[in-house]
Amino acid sequence: MEQFDVLVIGAGLAGCAAAYEAARAGSQVVLAERGSRPGTKTVSGGLLYTHGLREMFPDFWKEEPCPVERAITRNVVSFLTPTQAASLDFFDAAFGAPPFNAFSVLRSRLDPWLAAKAEAAGATPVYGAKVDALLKEKDRVIGIRSGTDELGATVVIDAEGANAWTSRQGGQQPEADPGTVGVGVKQVIGLPSGEIERRFQLRGMEGTQLTTVGLPAGVEGGAFLYTNRDTLSLGMILNMRSLVEHGIQFSEALEEFKQHPWIQRFLEGGNLLEYSGCFVTEGGLGQLPPLYGPGYLLAGAAAGLFLNTGFTLRGMDFALESGRIAGRVAAEAVRAKDPSSSFLARYAQQLEQSFVLRQLRTYRDYPTTFANPRLYGLYPEILTSLLHRAYFIDGSDREHLRQLLKESHRGKASLLTLGRDLWKAMRTL
Repeated sequence: MEQFDVLVIGAGLAGCAAAYEAARAGSQVVLAERGSRPGTKTVSGGLLYTHGLREMFPDFWKEEPCPVERAITRNVVSFLTPTQAASLDFFDAAFGAPPFNAFSVLRSRLDPWLAAKAEAAGATPVYGAKVDALLKEKDRVIGIRSGTDELGATVVIDAEGANAWTSRQGGQQPEADPGTVGVGVKQVIGLPSGEIERRFQLRGMEGTQLTTVGLPAGVEGGAFLYTNRDTLSLGMILNMRSLVEHGIQFSEALEEFKQHPWIQRFLEGGNLLEYSGCFVTEGGLGQLPPLYGPGYLLAGAAAGLFLNTGFTLRGMDFALESGRIAGRVAAEAVRAKDPSSSFLARYAQQLEQSFVLRQLRTYRDYPTTFANPRLYGLYPEILTSLLHRAYFIDGSDREHLRQLLKESHRGKASLLTLGRDLWKAMRTL
């Protein structure tokens, strides 16, 4: 069996960052990816908060080919009913200047760029390699099996994404609870030149992030629409259990979103270029699997590192940071010739000190807060009903805003229920 220092499963952001850091530290690294090239098997909404990537490559946006799309200067959160939309729309010109806050990205461009950085640092990429199993010696992971090939390693880093098939099969983590798993679908839609700037009122490389809740009514989850250079990234993430309980097909939910009269105007004349799907782990801090064990580490989505605050969806910056830390710790274990759990525990310790687990701890109650069904049906209805009454003029006497609010929620939710939900949301977020 051929032996290496570090073996990384998955050439996504976490895997490439891990391979880059470990190789840069002098380890002999193999980066195994089941796709024919990086990014071909990756599904992501497409918004990258830049702080993590800047730590690795301070001026990454200046490189050619440029690995990012548009600097997000406009952030919109919308509550939808079948014919209405109530939005919080925030523009910040500072987000469009260095060091930037967030970029829209296409993983088919970003992942190959980052994999090339790992390869330049000394990692050996192996594409088209499906990992069938982890190899073990007693309770320690000592390598992988891919087809008839067996590769050994001092440390194996599992960064294969939310499915985490390899580590689940190997017993490194339990099967996911359907109540904490989201089903995600993404489409990339091409538009004629200049249409993105016109439709979203953008200048130069400015970009817009639009996230929504309320369609389909009552189903836990939401939709997104991001602007790229010459395409749109559109998709939904819906809770698996909620979908089943409501008896709704995902394809129907996505089509309902695309046909919404407010969303439809952004998509007119567009051509569907890509269609992909994935699972998203949404269990938060309380559902994280063991992050390390004898001979192995879990990073990125394979470790359940994802956070939805309602305003931001954070997975890619968590993946980069966890991958960086995993690569460094793996290289240290190689130098120390000690892949034991006690040594690799420093990975979890460093994650605790990083923004990744600090943020998950701060927002530890977000899964239960966002599991409130009123958020996805009742509250969009109350909000849009209130605004409709406030703006609609027919010549009759106008009631006080307090009375309009009372009529909007009457028979739907008590003030006590509204207050409790608002208090819980404030405490969580």
